[in-house]
Amino acid sequence: MYKTVDKKVKPVPGVFPQEALVRRTIPRDPLESLSALPLHPPIFSPTPKLSTERLESLEINKDEFLWPDEERLFQHIFRIHEDALAFEETDRGTLRESYFSPYIIPTVPHIPWECKNIPIPPGIRQKVIDLLRDKIKAGVYEQWTQEYPRF
Repeated sequence: MYKTVDKKVKPVPGVFPQEALVRRTIPRDPLESLSALPLHPPIFSPTPKLSTERLESLEINKDEFLWPDEERLFQHIFRIHEDALAFEETDRGTLRESYFSPYIIPTVPHIPWECKNIPIPPGIRQKVIDLLRDKIKAGVYEQWTQEYPRF
């Protein structure tokens, strides 16, 4: 079966720009900052971000495979590293630029052959707007501008 016109890709000869290459680095050894784990972990005490309800939603010992000390150790580790957990959309984000450079998708100057907006059903319009605002607020999406890099 042949591709329709909207799915056809016409490659453009050229060299991939060096500015668009992804830089992957580890600025420091992540194992250096790890603290020693206690042999007898403390009993879990909730924090504003990691409440008892959220901890239960993780289902740490759902099958009751772990001993009580092991379960408390998991709870202790989650409490120490609670900043790595994302329970809400605003807690999500992007990778640190010290580890990965921003992704740049190189484009060539062109005239779009079709500029058509995707219709949003009126029943979910406000939900879509709220979702996009949350993603922009979390730094996952950037607001689009007319200016974009040309390579």
